[in-house]
Parts: sequence; structure tokens; C-alpha cells
Amino acid sequence: MSLRDLAIATTLAAPGMLVSDLVRECVRVQMPGIPFRDASGRITGKASIRHILKMTCLPDYLIQHSHMLGDGIEHLRLPEIHGREILSRTIDDFILPGLPRVNSSAPVSKALAIMEKEDTTYIFILDGDEYHGAISIMSLAQHLLTEAARP
Repeated sequence: MSLRDLAIATTLAAPGMLVSDLVRECVRVQMPGIPFRDASGRITGKASIRHILKMTCLPDYLIQHSHMLGDGIEHLRLPEIHGREILSRTIDDFILPGLPRVNSSAPVSKALAIMEKEDTTYIFILDGDEYHGAISIMSLAQHLLTEAARP
């Protein structure tokens, strides 16, 4: 089976897209991020929910010292998470350059190897600038279960 057959179709993020629209699309397709197409029409990066939450909700010192924090940290003054404010922003300031990608003719093992190398759980299927969709560890696991259930 080709990666193209396993790809889950997603929309492409674009300049000016709202964070709320990104989140809705990611939830719809069960992917943590989607590719970003710049104003010239090229896929140049990705829009990631994880990255947006990191940039808007987590101060760097909290990440660096997370191993020392206990579960009861209410006494720390952390920035409040303002959901409506975050969702109403555009994704423009949060685009990550580059993206994990693999050609549709590559075997699943190559896609998995790239995901491991890039420390991610999802990868985009592209042939040049032609985007076919994304696969994730979870979508591959679902495919394994489906195939195993066949007689």
C-alpha cells in the first residue's frame, strides 16, 4: 500500500488564517498540525497546535525546570491561558519553517524513520509541491488494526 493511499486529506494553512480555524481543522482530521502555504503558493512550513500552545501558554523557564515542579504549583504566577484571545489571533507569527515530509512513493518504513528522526508523530506526503495529505502514528495504527481484522 502506498503512502498516498494512507494519507488523510487536510486543508493547507495560509497567511491570515485564524488559530481557531487551524484548531478546528486539526481536530477534524486528528492531526496536530497542517502544512502552511505562503502567499506565493509554496508550502514552506507547518502550523502546529503544540507550537502555538507553547508560544502562548508556557514561559521558557517553566519548560526548562519542569522536572523540578511538583503537582501543586498553584502558588506560581503563570500567565493565564486566554482561549478567546489565542483563538482570535492569526497563525502568521507561529509558523514553523520546514516540515517533515516524504514522497508518496516511499515505503511506510521511510515515513516512520523520518518521523523518528524529526521527533514527531506525523508527516506530510508531498511530491514536489503537490500535497496529498498527512499520516500519523495513530492513523498507521488504525490501518494495522484494519488490515489485521481482514480474513
